[in-house]
Amino acid sequence: MRVVRYLQAVSIAAALAALSPSGAAQTLVRSVNGPAANTKYGKACIVVSDQNGDGLKDLLVGAPGFNQERGAIYCISGAFLATGAGTQTLWSLAPTANPGDKFGFALADVGDVTGDGVPDFLVGQPGYDHATSIDSGAVRLVNGSTHAIVSLIHDDTPAIAFGSSMAVCGDIDFDGYNEVAVGAPGPSPVFTQLFVLDGAWLSISQQNNAAVMLTNASLTGSGHAFAASLAGGFDLDGDGRREIAVGIPGSDGPGGTDSGQCRVLEFRGTLDSQGFTLWVLDVVGIYHSSIAGERLGQALEAAHDYDGDGVVDIVVGAPNSSNGSAYEVGRVVVLSGARVAAQTPPYEIRSFVYGGVTPPANHSDPDPNFHFGAAVNACGDLNGDGVGEILIGAPDYFTPGLISGWSFRGLVRIYSGASGALLTSVFGGTTDRLGDALAGSIGDLNGDGFSEFVVAGSLSDAGGTDSGVVKCYRLFPLQPWTYCVGKVNSLGCTPFVSFSGLPSASSGQPFAINASNFLNQKSGLLFYSHAPAAVPFQGGTKCVASPSVRTLVQTSGGAASGSSCSGTYSFDFNLRIASGVDASLVAGADVCAQYWSRDPASPSTTSLSNAVQFVINP
Repeated sequence: MRVVRYLQAVSIAAALAALSPSGAAQTLVRSVNGPAANTKYGKACIVVSDQNGDGLKDLLVGAPGFNQERGAIYCISGAFLATGAGTQTLWSLAPTANPGDKFGFALADVGDVTGDGVPDFLVGQPGYDHATSIDSGAVRLVNGSTHAIVSLIHDDTPAIAFGSSMAVCGDIDFDGYNEVAVGAPGPSPVFTQLFVLDGAWLSISQQNNAAVMLTNASLTGSGHAFAASLAGGFDLDGDGRREIAVGIPGSDGPGGTDSGQCRVLEFRGTLDSQGFTLWVLDVVGIYHSSIAGERLGQALEAAHDYDGDGVVDIVVGAPNSSNGSAYEVGRVVVLSGARVAAQTPPYEIRSFVYGGVTPPANHSDPDPNFHFGAAVNACGDLNGDGVGEILIGAPDYFTPGLISGWSFRGLVRIYSGASGALLTSVFGGTTDRLGDALAGSIGDLNGDGFSEFVVAGSLSDAGGTDSGVVKCYRLFPLQPWTYCVGKVNSLGCTPFVSFSGLPSASSGQPFAINASNFLNQKSGLLFYSHAPAAVPFQGGTKCVASPSVRTLVQTSGGAASGSSCSGTYSFDFNLRIASGVDASLVAGADVCAQYWSRDPASPSTTSLSNAVQFVINP
């Protein structure tokens, strides 16, 4: 490999490293490879309730490539993920199917619809052929107790790939069963559809989806990929009716061709002439992408309130977003569920971008089409602050190989749902393409009070070409990171903070927050709060949100006489945590800290550093 090519790859990889708060990877608890080549193990994976009575949640994994794409599903033991001991696969199922059926492409826990007291599972099979209709698609109900196929519900429209996506909607018709939204995003040249199946009828042995359908919606025309992603089970506008969030990545909206959109549909019931309730799906809100070709809506999830208004918000991936370059690096937006439903802009709460990339050095170098946002997950709370986190996958992220070529590792970034800060990133191994499926929080496997999380790469070659891999991680330890900007002082110097050690609620080792480039022999102090800010303050920027807490006054030291920028400060924050003086400083707490100091020649007579943000490790 030529030197210029290696340097190019390093510059591409550095684009991510510069944005990551942690130079070290998170703790990999367990890695499970697919059983054979081409199984695509991990294409879908969901956390399920305890399957074997050991008190831990387990993991259901789809492998739609198994046995010439007939497909299979596997249930991994949570205890095995925690310890590596005991049975890895509690049960598996590979039903009779035809090549290309892709059983296991999508998964949903639909609750107990068979009446035996155990939750059941719906499994997507979008390559199913009904009679002469190729790839019309199907879903199969799997009994959660016996792990046997209970029913097969199919479509008969060619090439709509019914079963490609699924979302549990809750009990729409108040009969005690969860309804399930099932996407049929194509590639039909005629139309793409969304079906909502009546939960009470899911266990009937074999039937066309028309017999099970509560209601449906469709888009006429090719390429829409209507319902490529789905989320449901919430009430965004407070009217007592449930909604579904629908991703339509092929939509040609105001942003241009394949810009994509997120559409919110609401269930409304009306009485017919016989007194029966007819259910329809009305559009209550639409968010259009403004970027041509980015395919917003390719991935979508909704489970948590990120802006504190009491309403679930929507995380939407646009993996082909160019972000101002010629490459599909990707981006993700977090939409206010309440504002989209009310059609009251601005809709965006946050926007996460991959960042800049450097063009390839020559024609043999791959384009940096990382597809950040190919998968998103509204994850459960990982750091104990009471707000769920946001996981974003970039399965086509790559770095230079150790010897030659390129290592398509894939990556997953973990963002704080409360602050939007990038907590850390996890990277796959060589050819893992990690991040095309995200199961999220699996619960506390090791008893430390914090949940582990699961991500997958269905095209990993770890167990053979495209065998797939599932990986379980622990969030901690988390490294601190700096942000914001310091204020130029009266001598033209810009004070800055650095750190050494790790913040911890239990470690006896120091975590020092250090500050340099301050005026010598001046009083100063560290102040902190639990959220970042960027507001004008005393001629500089206050990087810490109010209300804040002040620590004791220190002296900067430095040169004994004259004026210089030789002043420094240092504060062992672990000592403050251990002292118990501030009850809010507990494991999982997010802390933002900044130094303030005297500067008599400044108009405000004060000086400010930039800031450091960190999560207190257990």
